[in-house]
Amino acid sequence: MLIISVAIILSSFAIYQTACFLVESISGVDSSTQSRFEALLFEYLVIFTIVAILIAGILHFYLTRNLIRPIRQLIQSTKELKSGQNPSLVQYDSNNEVGELIEHYNGLIDQLKQQDEVRNKMIADLSHELRTPVSNLNGYLYAMKSRVIEASEETLQALHLESQRLKQLIEQVDQLKELDYISAQQFINHTVQDVSDVIKQSVSVFEWSFSQASIPVQVDVEACMAKFNQEGIQQVINNLLDNALRYHEGDQPVLVRGYKNDGNYYASVTTSGKPIPTDEQDKIFERFYRVDHSRSRESGGSGLGLSIAKEIIEKHDGTIGVKSYNHSNEFWFVIPIRS
Repeated sequence: MLIISVAIILSSFAIYQTACFLVESISGVDSSTQSRFEALLFEYLVIFTIVAILIAGILHFYLTRNLIRPIRQLIQSTKELKSGQNPSLVQYDSNNEVGELIEHYNGLIDQLKQQDEVRNKMIADLSHELRTPVSNLNGYLYAMKSRVIEASEETLQALHLESQRLKQLIEQVDQLKELDYISAQQFINHTVQDVSDVIKQSVSVFEWSFSQASIPVQVDVEACMAKFNQEGIQQVINNLLDNALRYHEGDQPVLVRGYKNDGNYYASVTTSGKPIPTDEQDKIFERFYRVDHSRSRESGGSGLGLSIAKEIIEKHDGTIGVKSYNHSNEFWFVIPIRS
């Protein structure tokens, strides 16, 4: 305001001096007329200067207030976030630079809230799953210490199974770190190779496990050269095969298929088992989600494999999903064919 006021005053003074000089240089103007002109011009310029400063001050006040209000809200919200609170979104509808900043800030707040919800759910799930094997181990060991039961082979086997469950839970924490790592990766290391070779390699890795479980496997894949990240796609197929191995029921074979379709490559793993309800077919790709909640993590997996698969496929600009029909579940993914 000081700068604006000084600029208006200096401009008025310059106009006054210039006008007086011009009138004085005109011949035929007497001194009384010159004095009246200068007095009248000075009066008008004083009024103009005061009015201009008032208008500029009012405009500056409203413009500055509209600009500072969202910034103050942003500062307050940042203080709340720094103190560990969950601040509400900053309301601002303008499309200027401040509006863009607030839009990004609100997006960051939403992302932090989602991550906090996932973290709380993860801690609740892991603590719930850890409680059972730890309680069992503690009960068995206390009973053995108190001579209530003897350290028989059956008892040692039960203790061994509980320790295996604890080991698997610890491995799940490593899987969580792997999933967060995958989320941060761009999978830019793509090479041109045959998709069918990658699928067959994964099937060969699981061949012994399926044989031990007496589950036949049929492979029907079409050769196709495409550009993709081999490690990522192989991990997706491994996760789908591991899921089929855990949940397969009956004597029908597990069918692994792959073929080209409209510029994309479609791959699927079909297994027999309990049908997946329609309203849960999208949820199974979320972290820790399992359709059969009665299964333990020992028999039903950690609920992370499909989440990892979804992350990787989305990094390849593809889609993943499941089709459930007639006690048969087909887990599929589609990736674009790039050369």
